[in-house]
Amino acid sequence: MELVKRAFLRASKNHSTLSYELIDQILSPLCELHKVDKPSNKEALKAFVGEIDASIRVFDQTLVFIKHALKNEEYLVYAKTDATPDTIANTGLVAEECQYFAKLLDKIAGEENCCMAWNEAYSDIVGLEKPLKKIRMQELLQKWCQMGYFLEVEDNIYLGPRTLVELSFYLRTNHAETIETCKLCSNLVLWEIRCDSCNIQYHRDCIRKFLQKRSNCPSCNELWKTPLRASIDGRRSVTPQP
Repeated sequence: MELVKRAFLRASKNHSTLSYELIDQILSPLCELHKVDKPSNKEALKAFVGEIDASIRVFDQTLVFIKHALKNEEYLVYAKTDATPDTIANTGLVAEECQYFAKLLDKIAGEENCCMAWNEAYSDIVGLEKPLKKIRMQELLQKWCQMGYFLEVEDNIYLGPRTLVELSFYLRTNHAETIETCKLCSNLVLWEIRCDSCNIQYHRDCIRKFLQKRSNCPSCNELWKTPLRASIDGRRSVTPQP
């Protein structure tokens, strides 16, 4: 199984952000090749991933599952825990292209609801020392979406699952006005659900579990009234994809 773990980690690094379908496409042939049993369900798979994650944390790396509220899907993300926009892995890019990533990240993270229209990614990014051609910006943005740094939903761009893991400390530190932390799990929370009384935002799964034993908001202690089926960010509604 150790050989399978090493090979799976290498594949995770290459893909950065993996769906359950992609995980199965990678893991099934690996287990068959090495004649070991594949994790039989999601719980077993998460235990398998947890063992890998524990072994790489000392190297400032992590392999974790994260649920993205907008897609209503869970992703497996490989990330570096000490990353910043300036040191993030942009192998093969010139300085102005790396700067474009940092400017784009800050622009999206600073926007209401942490999103921007796709076309604004080419026209509203200011402060670049050397302007990039529009076609190159499109190529880079598509690449970063594939890597999980950004997420395209309809005609808008949002922070992607890898960014929420790899750059969580940076986002908390530099964008506290728009980036929040769930008080129940201490992870970043965006595009989720808010208390009608105090407007504090929680992950839907976190507050649903909390309300199984209590009926009041954990922050203001008022009776919880917000319907759990809706996705509410406190400024405008964002409906997850089915």
